[in-house]
Amino acid sequence: MSTTIVAPDEQTAPAPMAVRGGFRALGALLWRRRWIVLLVFALVANAIAAGLVLADREYTATARIAATPQEGTSLPASYEDLLGTLADVAESRPLLEEVADEVDGRSAQDLRDDVEGKVVPNTVIVQVSVTDTDPDRAAEIANEIVDQLPSHDPTGGSFDFDVTEEAVPPDDPSSPNVPVTFLAGLALGLVLAVAAAVVADRVFRTVTDPDELAEVSDTVVLGVLPKPADPHGIPAVDPVADEFQSIRALRFAIEFASAEDPSRLLVVTSASGSDPWAGWTEINVAAALGEVGHRVLVVNTDREADVHPALVAPGEPGLYDVLAGEVELVEAVRKGPTGLVDVLPVGQVDLASPSLLEMRFGSLLEDSEADYDVVIAHAAPVSTSEDARIMAIHGALLLTVPSGGVHPRFVRRAAEHLRGIRLRVLGSVLLGVRPVRRPRRTLAGA
Repeated sequence: MSTTIVAPDEQTAPAPMAVRGGFRALGALLWRRRWIVLLVFALVANAIAAGLVLADREYTATARIAATPQEGTSLPASYEDLLGTLADVAESRPLLEEVADEVDGRSAQDLRDDVEGKVVPNTVIVQVSVTDTDPDRAAEIANEIVDQLPSHDPTGGSFDFDVTEEAVPPDDPSSPNVPVTFLAGLALGLVLAVAAAVVADRVFRTVTDPDELAEVSDTVVLGVLPKPADPHGIPAVDPVADEFQSIRALRFAIEFASAEDPSRLLVVTSASGSDPWAGWTEINVAAALGEVGHRVLVVNTDREADVHPALVAPGEPGLYDVLAGEVELVEAVRKGPTGLVDVLPVGQVDLASPSLLEMRFGSLLEDSEADYDVVIAHAAPVSTSEDARIMAIHGALLLTVPSGGVHPRFVRRAAEHLRGIRLRVLGSVLLGVRPVRRPRRTLAGA
């Protein structure tokens, strides 16, 4: 019997996972997580809108006064410095105390935070700006300041003052700046939505696409099977079943993939920690092979999981009875669901330790060679048991991945480990994909 261990010079080094970059990859990610993007964006936009609605409106009123030296007057300092001092006086406590006495509702201390005096560049004008929640009061305070400013002339009367612009109540608030705040909020919402989508994709992403499965596992995807309508059924023998054509295509792909290097043993194991349809793929692939004349033995090696009913024979001898030498193989084999398919159930697992699988499984294969063309072994998930790796030394391995049930990094880790110990991975299968129902065509006049 030919071995299926891949020689070192035949090993194909695992290709590194392509870096997911660029706008196309980002667009695909955002589409996968579109509900998260929409939710986060909507929450941020609503929070910004609520903040704008609830925020206090502030209004800024501006008054201007010109200060020019009187003719023939000698100034005690440079004119520019005196104008700057005059602008500072507009914010000074003594002046603001006088203004506060004339205006209701504001103290000198409050006004110091809301009054700004400055020199208009390249002019003789001092501008006074006042911010208040009441637009009328803001204009009143600004006008009162420019009216009081001449009495606080730092030159002691060397300036002539002339109000060039009186403050008027503003129509629009100066704070918050609604357009700028809203646009900034939308930008923040977009950034947070993208960030949330990226984080969610990294944490909660699962393999749902055959192209992605091929990429993360670096295997040939041999089949995409829909979610079983009946996990206990055998649609491989029912041409009208939704799964029939997919199982048939998988059988073609398995035969083609092993044509150049045939192997009697195909070990089927899941990359997920649990297999929701344990044994369903194996029994249906066996039935499909039996339909085209292959004699198939399906072996259940999973000591714990619930499996397809066709692989179960409670209380009857099975695999571990044979490994323990309690019965012969022919005594433990049961008739399968179709004519050319037989089943070897797991048997009495307490009769033998798991190590017997490693020591005697090869002999069991040799004993079955005369009666069966193909042996398909259902193994526990590769992440929870070494059984699949032990048996695959004698043949090839098929990795199944439940759609939407396992993170890409676990699939990649499982596939890399299998290749790392020099096992022949025939390919992978994506299970549980939602079937696409197409209307059946009818002949005209039928």
